[in-house]
Amino acid sequence: MKFHSNLIYIFTTLILIFLLIFGYLLNKKNSASKKNEISNLNKQILTKTQQLTNIKKNFLKNKRNLNDVVNPDKINFLKTVSSKEIKDLKGYKLNKYRTNEILSSGNYRALASAYIDFYNDDKEIILGTVDGIFAISELNNIENFKKIKSNISDLITYEDFYTNTQYGIKDILVDRDNLYVSFINKKKKDCFNLKIVVSKINRKKLDFKTFYQTSGCVDKKNKHGYLAHQGAGGRMFVGDSSIYFTTGEFRNRPLAQLKDNDYGKILNIEFKSKKSKIISIGHRNPQGLYYSKKYNFIISTEHGPKGGDEVNINHMPQKKIKNFGWPIASYGEHYYKNYSKEILDQAPLNKSHKKYGLEEPIKHFIPSIGISEIISLDDDDKEFLIGAMGNEIVEQDLGLHLIKLDDKRKKIIKHKYIPLNERVRDMVISKNKKKLILFLETTSSLAVIEKSTN
Repeated sequence: MKFHSNLIYIFTTLILIFLLIFGYLLNKKNSASKKNEISNLNKQILTKTQQLTNIKKNFLKNKRNLNDVVNPDKINFLKTVSSKEIKDLKGYKLNKYRTNEILSSGNYRALASAYIDFYNDDKEIILGTVDGIFAISELNNIENFKKIKSNISDLITYEDFYTNTQYGIKDILVDRDNLYVSFINKKKKDCFNLKIVVSKINRKKLDFKTFYQTSGCVDKKNKHGYLAHQGAGGRMFVGDSSIYFTTGEFRNRPLAQLKDNDYGKILNIEFKSKKSKIISIGHRNPQGLYYSKKYNFIISTEHGPKGGDEVNINHMPQKKIKNFGWPIASYGEHYYKNYSKEILDQAPLNKSHKKYGLEEPIKHFIPSIGISEIISLDDDDKEFLIGAMGNEIVEQDLGLHLIKLDDKRKKIIKHKYIPLNERVRDMVISKNKKKLILFLETTSSLAVIEKSTN
């Protein structure tokens, strides 16, 4: 046991060192030699990741999770930054806490990935790792998360969930005493959908049951190919007696334009009946979601292809199914140029949305920023923070984007980039809007950002 634990710490430390060097070099001016160094480091990171994956697979054969070998009862965080002023977010200070006890990530450039939400009137934080480990902590003792056992390993038995960065948990949501978890689900061989499970919050054990799953599944064998990352979506937000839920299209692009399936959509799912209805179509991979009950609009973010990350607004979303364009329109480009005429006809990526009767984004990013979660900073739902992942500071990745809407909440009148040099995977904000918690996956850290009381 001690040997395995030491081995994991060694691998974790090595990966962290490589990631830090990699990030530093990426933000330097690239010469030919620098590009060669980056390429070599990239290969080394992938090798270390694969070695860690192989160890995980061996543990899974014995129905064990590698995270529990490192620490079976807790996830400990160590404070690394105290009360740091955030230059471009005036009135807020940052405290940062890092852990080496989460071993799975949603991207090979990330040390670890997890999702977070407030619980118990914002007195506690619940954390869910990408590979299904859950833990809880008091907000005033965030260095110590106590793990909660669950039946996730009984519900999710396919190996890729635990070992492949493209799969895993995509969001967690706390609503009163219920914990909702969304993830990519293997419905049958080579065919995947999105599923939400729910459990009453119990500190001893979470007993998850199916709440909702998307209709049918997306087969890996289709003309457009398959990419689990692109089907991720999975964001949840509480509406009126319902949950708003985002889905991707797993790269089967035409699905986003069809109303006979749940893919490439924003859905609304009723708590009681568990019935869903389509709110909007034409989405690629929506990774951020917020619903304003006060002003009745949805603001969402989604990944574009090569460029073209979007911020979209949908006013009175229950009134009419709106079409946000994908893959008919996008300000991004296909990654590959050798697609067949049939695929390009189905996914032309026209640059104007309005010309084709589609909804224009209120903001798009070229190049992409690796867009992630969005949260409201004020009670009037005019100011929002958007997370950015990616890997390039010069492209305004690795940080936060502050946007301000006009009085009608239809266009952006202010935009500011706030670099953190970290991939922002998830964000939550307290009810009083004074405390933000971020999961920063580059260094496997939690950031607590507090608004000054002055």
